[in-house]
Amino acid sequence: MRRVGGSLASQAEWMAPDDVVNQVITHYLEAINWLHESTWLPRVKQFTLAPVYLTGKHLKRHQHLIASYRPSDGPEIAGVLRADHQVEVRRFSPGGETCLVIDHQRQRRMATYDARTKTRVHTQDLGDGVIVYRMAYEARGNRWKIDAFIQELPLGWETAELRQHIQELVTTPPVSVDGRCN
Repeated sequence: MRRVGGSLASQAEWMAPDDVVNQVITHYLEAINWLHESTWLPRVKQFTLAPVYLTGKHLKRHQHLIASYRPSDGPEIAGVLRADHQVEVRRFSPGGETCLVIDHQRQRRMATYDARTKTRVHTQDLGDGVIVYRMAYEARGNRWKIDAFIQELPLGWETAELRQHIQELVTTPPVSVDGRCN
């Protein structure tokens, strides 16, 4: 681990060696691909294979959603988000066990399918976007996993004009009892 400067808030941050950064990117893209492809797996397999790619809050939310699905009498619809990914890795924790992934998604498209026939029924262009996830390393599987969705950044967030309005925080501000930020 090494300290590097130059983040948006002009604070130093921890950075891992290039081979670790490349491993984070590879594992992140494998997880995203699995999330797309797992749409067609039986729900039991979706539930049991999720811990290979997901951990923490993201795993709990994913498994909760799968467990809440109920068979319906009508047609089942499945949505798959596809995009071209340009991945940036930043802000490793001092011990190197977590980091942030900034996924610059280009040409995002939501494809909607009839899940019974796997026939595409609609495609919607969502435009470009930038999504931030926290990744966590699990030594047991020697794998980086998606741990939490952090946020979607506004388009143009890297430009000098918007940068002055964006405050980059290392920790999330506390949340009040009614769910709003203090």
